[in-house]
Amino acid sequence: MHIGIFADGGFEKGMGHAVRMKRLAEELKHRCSITFYTNDESEQFLQEEYWQVIVKPELQQNECILREINDKKLDLLLFDILGAPVDLLTKIKAGTDAKIVLFEEKNERAIGQSDAVINGIYSDVRSKVYDQGNTRVYEGPDYLILHPAFQAARADYALKEDCRNILVALGGSDPKQLVFKVIAAADQLPDRKHKKMIFIMGSASPHQEAVRKLIQNKPQYALIEQTNDMAMFMKQADAAIVAGGISLYEAICIGVPCLVLSQVAHQTATAAKFAEHGAVLDLGLGENVSVEKLAYHMSQIFSSYPLRLSLHEGGRPLVDGKGMKRVSAILYDLLDDKI
Repeated sequence: MHIGIFADGGFEKGMGHAVRMKRLAEELKHRCSITFYTNDESEQFLQEEYWQVIVKPELQQNECILREINDKKLDLLLFDILGAPVDLLTKIKAGTDAKIVLFEEKNERAIGQSDAVINGIYSDVRSKVYDQGNTRVYEGPDYLILHPAFQAARADYALKEDCRNILVALGGSDPKQLVFKVIAAADQLPDRKHKKMIFIMGSASPHQEAVRKLIQNKPQYALIEQTNDMAMFMKQADAAIVAGGISLYEAICIGVPCLVLSQVAHQTATAAKFAEHGAVLDLGLGENVSVEKLAYHMSQIFSSYPLRLSLHEGGRPLVDGKGMKRVSAILYDLLDDKI
């Protein structure tokens, strides 16, 4: 069986789509052939020996994709991009027998042209399955694609009373440059010299060098440029400052108490829902939060073990980290229907 995966990423779009699909491809590669279709900014990140990566052309993109589907006889198409192209999906449905699965999609017209939709993030914190016309929709954290290492980290994690290690993960590109605001706020904490802060920045972030220079004389701060083992760093954290994307779910899965600074509007909706369940301390859009307010809430979460324990206990039941197996089972069922 041959799967085509469409996933873009970069500074403006963030890397969440590409990261999610690369993780899923790692799971599927043992039973399927895989071809990625992506943009220039994500090409290098997605390159692996186990699959082919094709950069989509700027011109006549839909025609190129339709040719690829027919030439390669693709059986299953996964779209994890910002806004699935309805016109293309309609042509695929009319001209091929490939199954279509959309990820994080709310557009009803696009959903109507797909066989299944998997909304791990664009949903409530309670999972559900329902039919929308002829399309099966899977929603909630039960269908969130996390690296398998997070299940192991979840089993090993123990919350400590003393908060000394803080992880800062603000997305693969940090388009709002929130890392500088976090550093400024951390510099205001009276006990900052007793807190080790690890800043993890993705490959799509253009301001890694500026951060490195800013913290070079602050031994309590450390910068990690891209990592393939986020679970290991999170497992060591007593608290975390995250954006409202995938890092939020990773922290909740393990049980790390976290403060959320969202990068974009749709992340604020996710963070607010988790906050309603007592799972996170949510500050809304990070660009609207003052350094003083951020410093106050950082001090609050770092200094209060009862608060961190409450967040730990409120969040862990909501994200079990088993979404990868659930999603791959859904995809294999769709492929089996074609046999």
